[in-house]
Amino acid sequence: MRRAPIRRVSALALLTLPLAAGCGEAPVKTISTRRTARTASEPVLIGATSRQRFGPMGGGASAAPQESAPSSGSGGLPPFEYDLPRGWSARAASGMRVVDLEVAGDPATEAYLTILGGSGGGLEANIERWQAQMGDDGQPAPVVERSEVPLLGGQAVLVVIDGHYRGMGQADLADARMVAAILPSSQFTVFAKMVGPRAVVEPEQGAFRSWCASLRLGEDLRAEESPAAPASAPAAERSVAWSLPSGWRELGPRPMRLATLVGPEGVEISISEAGGSPRANANRWLGQVGQDALDAAAFDGLPRLQSGLGEAVLVEGTGPFSGMGAADMAEATLLGVIVPQGASNVFVKAVDRPGAVASIRPALEEIVSSLRPGGR
Repeated sequence: MRRAPIRRVSALALLTLPLAAGCGEAPVKTISTRRTARTASEPVLIGATSRQRFGPMGGGASAAPQESAPSSGSGGLPPFEYDLPRGWSARAASGMRVVDLEVAGDPATEAYLTILGGSGGGLEANIERWQAQMGDDGQPAPVVERSEVPLLGGQAVLVVIDGHYRGMGQADLADARMVAAILPSSQFTVFAKMVGPRAVVEPEQGAFRSWCASLRLGEDLRAEESPAAPASAPAAERSVAWSLPSGWRELGPRPMRLATLVGPEGVEISISEAGGSPRANANRWLGQVGQDALDAAAFDGLPRLQSGLGEAVLVEGTGPFSGMGAADMAEATLLGVIVPQGASNVFVKAVDRPGAVASIRPALEEIVSSLRPGGR
């Protein structure tokens, strides 16, 4: 893959939201298993500047479920960077398409990113609209796959739909495939979409996932407010601080993480921040190891730990692991802690072989106990 140049766009202003939990860099890989995405986590724009915190999207007004609705307001979206998959090419962005790509050298196959203020019509309403676009004889096309994909720091719901495509003014495609991801929040909604002949789209699905995971703010924007600032904030400037157990060291921040900590035996613990309700995040984690979602009563019964940031919820599950940006494992234990912080959460999480996670459990609990506001 080659890195695409920064694409500057003019559309709507975005809010800064916290970092997403427990996601690393996403390698190109073949997706061989399917998981049902129960919900979408909050979107994130890592490093967004204060000028993006206000503007038309700040009001949270709902928009019709239409990615290409005309822009309103005079705010401007930040420039994005992304890793351009091999064989794809960038086209001039227009309307609400803040990124517009031609897929695999086929003019009839496209992938694009759009962002709307407010709810964007809602998750299920958009999926139903896409099914209608792909349907025939008045019948909606079925969803053949529903899973998750990293998108701008959040976990988006991704659907795959086969059928007769008649949407968005494009010529009819009788044997088409649509791969569409949606990441809603109360402030704005992100859409990433690929559509074209099924024979072209199907082998490009791994590339589409990698493209979604690679989308990020442009480097020049991240440095805009403090041109001399380092790429990652020093520990004294973090919103959260912690102490390292004996023998542990910090590897530094990674995409969508505050830090990665590694113990003497090489087991990693990630620390991150993100929005979403604690129960929704707990259920997302449990889904990664094939566990059923918790109802409110079951969630309330989870163990609690104490930290310098307040009470923390302990989440644990063992099963076949299928996570974003990490190698699948036939059997793994996920041990994670969620510390609610108003509209955000702090996450401390480890995923590895059951015996390896059991060995670092005391260290993880020690780290949680040491959590405190940053700058101390």
